[in-house]
Amino acid sequence: MSIPDGFRQGTEPRMSIPDGFRQGTEPRASIPDGFRQGTEPRMSIPDGFRQGTEPRASIPDGFRQGTEPRMSIPDGFRQGTEPRMSIPDGFRQGTEPRMSIPDGFRQGTEPSTLMLRTQTVTCKGEVISGKCYEFNPTPLTFQDAQASCKTLAPNAELASVTNTDLHFRLVSLVTSGGERSPVLTWLGATVKNQQASWVDGSESSYNDWMPGHPNVHSDKPVCVEMFRMDESWWTAADCGLKRASICSYLVTA
Repeated sequence: MSIPDGFRQGTEPRMSIPDGFRQGTEPRASIPDGFRQGTEPRMSIPDGFRQGTEPRASIPDGFRQGTEPRMSIPDGFRQGTEPRMSIPDGFRQGTEPRMSIPDGFRQGTEPSTLMLRTQTVTCKGEVISGKCYEFNPTPLTFQDAQASCKTLAPNAELASVTNTDLHFRLVSLVTSGGERSPVLTWLGATVKNQQASWVDGSESSYNDWMPGHPNVHSDKPVCVEMFRMDESWWTAADCGLKRASICSYLVTA
């Protein structure tokens, strides 16, 4: 149908093409902005002809209810930085992810999609000053013992010992209050230039070295153990040896 512009009322399609002759990119209806109610899609393109970047519906902000996605792009056409859904804060129910970006496209400043969760692990050892300490009697190398700690909690490390009270309480943990014999046990420290440093970054002002230790003359990695000669003294040993271990991690109140 062809209608002179002077006789148009603003709602007629400017061109009517039988479906069999359509190529999929023609707009089905062109409506002047003054006649739009705000909910009509500006262009309707069959899915087979879409390239993946066209918005499926454009709704003026004044007509939005706050829950519509502003743009829907098939996954195959996403570049990794587009938000999948933009919802005003007032309409959020608290369970929607704010942005999902594949790791390969992250620049390091975006909030992670994996929100930090409160530590819900039940401490199977002893809680001391807000940390859980767990004894593992299985003999492991220092590196394997550290990896084993990570299976308890994401923030777990081999234990650091920063004061006398904590030292005595860990001795009691390893020996079950004196009911079992002590075994050589890894603590979370390594030795370099005759100085120990804790892997979790704790200060190293406290120590209980066995007389003559640390006495390191080796190029191999050297780590800190306790209970040499059935005493709670610390000694330096090859990190590749297998020992029991103590893990620690922060717990919530």
